[in-house]
Amino acid sequence: MKAHQEKKTLRASAQFSFTQILLLINLILISWVLLTFSKSASAGIKKTLNLEAKSILPLVGFGDNLRNKPSTYHHAGRTSFTTAMDLNLVPNDCLELLDSHRKLEISQLKNHTDDKPHHKSYLRLTNTKIPFYLSTNDEKVDYVRKDFLFMQSMSLEMQSILEEVTTEMKANGNLKRPIMLDIGGNVGWFSMLSAAHGAEVFVFEPNVVNMVRLCESSVLNGWSISPNPEHNQVHPFLKGVGDVHGLQEEMFAIDGSNPGSFSFSQEAGEQAGAKRAAGGALQLVTLDALAQDQNWLGDNKAGTATIAILKIDVEGLELKVLLGAKKLLRSQKVRYIFMEWKKTLKSQNWEDMCSILLDYGYELFKTGTWLGPSDVVTVKYGSVAELVAYVKSRYEASDINVLFRLASSNEKNERS
Repeated sequence: MKAHQEKKTLRASAQFSFTQILLLINLILISWVLLTFSKSASAGIKKTLNLEAKSILPLVGFGDNLRNKPSTYHHAGRTSFTTAMDLNLVPNDCLELLDSHRKLEISQLKNHTDDKPHHKSYLRLTNTKIPFYLSTNDEKVDYVRKDFLFMQSMSLEMQSILEEVTTEMKANGNLKRPIMLDIGGNVGWFSMLSAAHGAEVFVFEPNVVNMVRLCESSVLNGWSISPNPEHNQVHPFLKGVGDVHGLQEEMFAIDGSNPGSFSFSQEAGEQAGAKRAAGGALQLVTLDALAQDQNWLGDNKAGTATIAILKIDVEGLELKVLLGAKKLLRSQKVRYIFMEWKKTLKSQNWEDMCSILLDYGYELFKTGTWLGPSDVVTVKYGSVAELVAYVKSRYEASDINVLFRLASSNEKNERS
């Protein structure tokens, strides 16, 4: 009888539910991240983690009912990213980058001060519809995002778009993930938000300090934990995006208290207080090169990719990003385009951006302030100049966030 009970106990203990196995994987992952962020005995550096999580949530595919969907990662039909056609477009390995950070090999993070504690990261659980973990800089480094309570309208708009596009794709039998292109990812708020809602994310961020925070978030959420990007949901690129593929450009820090205010613009570098960023010249790529490398523009299986969102926030160089994406825009694979327009830009720059998008079948859908685009554009305009004048008149004292979308056939015919 005793032996029978022991066997029964052994069988019961060996029967782990899927939830228990997932929790075990997450605990191991959390332990690894905490170890990575822990105190470095050799340098005596203390990593500060402010974990505001009320509970431990499943992290691998967590909150994502699309976790069984295949990756869209293609690289021109190759099975391994190491044989990519364009080596400029191989994503960075987040685990490798964080290992370099742990070993104090990244000078921009190693050379910290009390005023600029780049070595500290704060980990929080968001209160979004689908929660996710987000690593942010110390508020002395980035006061803008210290509480990540910014651009609420834009966040809600993105959530709605991803839900809409995903529902449409499922109805059409498309089992792939929608794609989100994040140009100027900063610490990754919109990238992580999109990934939590099931999108596959290609994020470009040239500032290594921000990229480390972005990778901390993506690894902890289980979205960038493989050295092979075909197995990842978030693909980070430590590069800028422009109109000439492979061009090397110097980067400038415009506002020392905001690590998001980095620009490759020479005009930005001439502003008062602007400083040349550490790390030397960085490489720029184009979205057309990315689209060609991923074969999004082809007629084959990879060409069925749906790019739900293109977000561009590059401190005044939005026009160059669009100029380097003409083939992609002409294909109309991109559904919605978010951009920030700086009030310091000349009207001609705004008109040029509008002209490109209108010519390729897009319409200005919403506008707004720093919180994001929330005001629907209802005005009828006879020219691009009239449209730009209308938008500028509404937000004279503020940078403007705009949202373009593909116009319906009727609206295209009316405008033509």
